[in-house]
Amino acid sequence: MLAEDDLVRLREKCTVCVRPMGSPIGDDHIENVLAIVTTPYDQITPEFLQRARNLKLVAQFGAGTDNINLEAAKAQGVMVTHTPGITAISTAELTMALILSLTRRLPEAGCVLGKRPDVMPLGMELAGKKLGVVGLGQIGSAVARRAHAFGMKIFYHNRKPANPTIERETIATLCSLAELFTISDVVTLHCDLNPDSHQLVDAKALSLMKSTAILINTARAGVVDEMALIQAITSGYIGGAGLDVFGPKVLDMLRNHPRVVLTPHAGTATSETRTAMSNSVVESILSFLDEDADVPNRKI
Repeated sequence: MLAEDDLVRLREKCTVCVRPMGSPIGDDHIENVLAIVTTPYDQITPEFLQRARNLKLVAQFGAGTDNINLEAAKAQGVMVTHTPGITAISTAELTMALILSLTRRLPEAGCVLGKRPDVMPLGMELAGKKLGVVGLGQIGSAVARRAHAFGMKIFYHNRKPANPTIERETIATLCSLAELFTISDVVTLHCDLNPDSHQLVDAKALSLMKSTAILINTARAGVVDEMALIQAITSGYIGGAGLDVFGPKVLDMLRNHPRVVLTPHAGTATSETRTAMSNSVVESILSFLDEDADVPNRKI
């Protein structure tokens, strides 16, 4: 996870214990740890924090922090840092890849190789189509810019109006969530996971979508009611889905669906982004160890 050069920098300042890739967080020595690097898969619960009684820093290798109980961390005096602003380009590019794969029906096209050309599935051009962006933050804005370059018309839903610059650049229009789902040819999710956004995309929202529309989720699985999504896709109520985040039920039921593209939480999986994230995490830890007044990328 952390680049070797960054591990060398850390080892010059402190003792470093590297967890095997994929191993669960929290071993017999967790009570002695001063700082820990976490991923979105690690659950930092109040119970974990009570065990890690000497913990003073959680350095998240990622922008989102919904896996960390921030209230419990704050109550225990544990600082939390993350890596905001680094993942926008790679996640936006993956989002566009999912959109293009589905609108050009690439999974289905691959199945007709070697067959008669008249059975080629016809896709949909992006030019002139409506893109609905739920969450026009850094990642959503990066997607909007790329979609605008393809000639798409941008609509978005936020809790508050977006930066006027991105609105001007992409000619983006603020609208209600219901309107966004009703008019969009593609809906892409880029909101944080919090109590307000949990299962924001439910059966009611999906029922508003066009039968040809597709849903893209590179945010968090919890933003979508996954059983409602499975029902909408398998029943043909929507045109398909591109998912970089999802639960085991989606994997089991939609893995081989011709109108579904699944990727393994690969939004940040480029060498450029992972290197930058590693550097950001280590900068935060080193600043914390040096007792700097302003630790970079501090969440709490």
